[in-house]
Amino acid sequence: MINNSEIARAKAESIQWAKDTLSNPKTLIVDLETTGILNKDPDSEIVQITIINLWEKPLLNMLVRPNSPIGWEALRVHKITTQMVENSPTFKEISPLLCSLIQEKHLVSYKADFDIHFITHMLRKYGFDVPNFTVSCAMENYSKWQGEWNETRGSWKWHKLPSLAFGEAHDSFVDCISTLRLIRKMAGEKIQLEDPDMICLDF
Repeated sequence: MINNSEIARAKAESIQWAKDTLSNPKTLIVDLETTGILNKDPDSEIVQITIINLWEKPLLNMLVRPNSPIGWEALRVHKITTQMVENSPTFKEISPLLCSLIQEKHLVSYKADFDIHFITHMLRKYGFDVPNFTVSCAMENYSKWQGEWNETRGSWKWHKLPSLAFGEAHDSFVDCISTLRLIRKMAGEKIQLEDPDMICLDF
């Protein structure tokens, strides 16, 4: 059983992480939508990628034409169809730009072991060297900030990404904005929902 002092210490650590992240000019927020999940389908590929900076400016925000079919489970979540991406560039075509953007940067994602791992997997798949960068996970830090312990897993309870941006969840740009605003909230800023009627906690 975790005690109150451990909860308080974890929250303090997550607050400091949020402040450090927001003060680091190398921080970029990353989110993806994909054709599937790698551990279920190793041929899964990216269908949408967004990278924004700390001022919510998109540095990369585009649909990507995959070389594998979009799985129905993924389609049900992000609603990106084959027709929507048929004229988009492939991941291989955007990789040089992507590599230049993330070189020596601090990449933050909500569930980084999915998004950032997927990017490195795709770069290696198409023969690109993986740039040097650092990674941290907003979900892990938000879970510590919430301070709820999962006895079964023996770790902090995971929480779904709150909708803090106008638009539908599972659009990579919307999720990037929500992730950045969540970090600001953790750091102590007052963050208002763009549209309280559109709250979506699906992950």
